Amino acid sequence: MQRFLKLYDQYFDDVYRYTYFKTGNSWDTEDLVSETFRKAFEKAHTIKGSPKAWIMTIARNTINDWYRKKKEIVTGDEDLDKYAYSYSFEEIFEQKEEMNCLKRSLQDLTKEELEIINLKYFSGLKHKEIGAMLGKSVDAIKMKSLRIIKKLGELVEKCMEG
Repeated sequence: MQRFLKLYDQYFDDVYRYTYFKTGNSWDTEDLVSETFRKAFEKAHTIKGSPKAWIMTIARNTINDWYRKKKEIVTGDEDLDKYAYSYSFEEIFEQKEEMNCLKRSLQDLTKEELEIINLKYFSGLKHKEIGAMLGKSVDAIKMKSLRIIKKLGELVEKCMEG
């Protein structure tokens, strides 16, 4: 029990930020974070490797399951991706134009690129932990991270120019 409580105290904020980034609202986030830690409690005896990567993988799978169930409710030809991410960067960026350009630019990233950005900058995972979650090498994640930041910078710059 002490081990789980330590895990909870240590990674609650990271799981919450990651989940909030994925859902875009606190109602769903609170439910999903609770579900993530419930699953973690039940499987705490199976932790191997990095505990942070382990709990973030549970959070990722819990969110993916939630979106799958939500998709079943969505009717018509609506694209699930438009429900997958919403962003609230208001606290981070002061200038509205920059924020709008960043939002538009993030929409141009692939799902994998968004996932890496989320895991690296919002959840604070290290390249090694991201690699373990996504099944890629550390070097591949480092290279992808650099390319994504470069791509995002170019997209924001292009957007700011008009």
